[in-house]
Amino acid sequence: MNENKGKEVISNTNNIQPQTSKPVKENKDMKKKLMRMMLIVVGILVVLLIIILIFSLVTGGNKTYEEIEEELKNAAIEYYDVQSGLLPQEEGETVTVRASTLADAELMKPLSELREGESCSGRVEVTKVGDNIVYTPYLDCGDNYTTKELYKAVLEQGIVTSGNGLYDLNGEKVYRGDEVNNYVQLDNAVFRIVKVTSDNKLLLILNELDSNMSTYYDDRYNQDRLSNSGFNDYRISRIYQYLDDLYNNKQDYSLLSNSDKGKLTPFNLCVGKRSLTETINNNSIECSDVLENQMIGLLTVSDYMNASLDTNCRATTDKSCQNYNYLKLSGTDWWLVTGSSLNSYEVYSVRSSGYLYETNASSYKKVRPTIMLNSNVMIKSGNGSESNPFILK
Repeated sequence: MNENKGKEVISNTNNIQPQTSKPVKENKDMKKKLMRMMLIVVGILVVLLIIILIFSLVTGGNKTYEEIEEELKNAAIEYYDVQSGLLPQEEGETVTVRASTLADAELMKPLSELREGESCSGRVEVTKVGDNIVYTPYLDCGDNYTTKELYKAVLEQGIVTSGNGLYDLNGEKVYRGDEVNNYVQLDNAVFRIVKVTSDNKLLLILNELDSNMSTYYDDRYNQDRLSNSGFNDYRISRIYQYLDDLYNNKQDYSLLSNSDKGKLTPFNLCVGKRSLTETINNNSIECSDVLENQMIGLLTVSDYMNASLDTNCRATTDKSCQNYNYLKLSGTDWWLVTGSSLNSYEVYSVRSSGYLYETNASSYKKVRPTIMLNSNVMIKSGNGSESNPFILK
């Protein structure tokens, strides 16, 4: 009996199959799958590297034109950090450094290396604007690419003699009509181009008005009226101080970023007074008195009237001036800079219906600031339409 039990034990032991054969096989299959996946990934990476290499050989490793302009600007900033004595000292003064000079100083690669196969020239114009130094890069690669100023993009719209568009008027290029492509997107707000001056600067006016941007023109005691009706002398007005605070970000509304301010140039604000029946609309009356070197202001009567295409818009307060006029803002009364030549307490403003009228300086109305863009401001994109405004570099 004991012998049988031993035989049974031996027999059972012989019949036991190894338990590790199946897991080992599965591990081998898994390793094969992982190997295949790794080979596929490596193959894809190799193909991508080949494509990148071919693309690099075809393009010659060229930088984009916008990248080169940025390199020019940064190189010029570094150059003048060392050569600070060469920076412009007077307001509006401009100095120029060429791309070849920056390359010789080893601050950037030569343009021939940045755009292989193209003949390009470049420079950076450095201008003193207020307390800022503005660096403006120019790149010229012939028919392939040329840095374009905003005023050139505006003038390329063409001059018209009828209908909506840009008119040659009083030695300036003036937008007229109710449907014109003169929108400019700045960092914080959209503006409209009123005109291009004779020296290619651009007068802009805020498009839409913020509810916070309201004030009186002036509220001082006026002896002529024996009341706090205010005065229409812009130099001593409350609105003058309001605009200065707005420009310096001391109001609730942030109108201009530091980048925007770097694109501006000082201008002479025409603050001469005119009568209700005056028909001279070339700004000669308003500009008989000028406040120099302003960074922000208000629109004159003449500039508002010139935006209308209605031939019956002749005298200051003709109601026809509201017609065919893109400057009209329905439902909003807003200040002009021009005062009345008859009464010291009256100023011209635009009614919500769009025509001009005289009102007490102490009235509370919306403020629609004007600014002047420098002639060297560059365009990045856009055609000036409301849906595709000019975007600046």
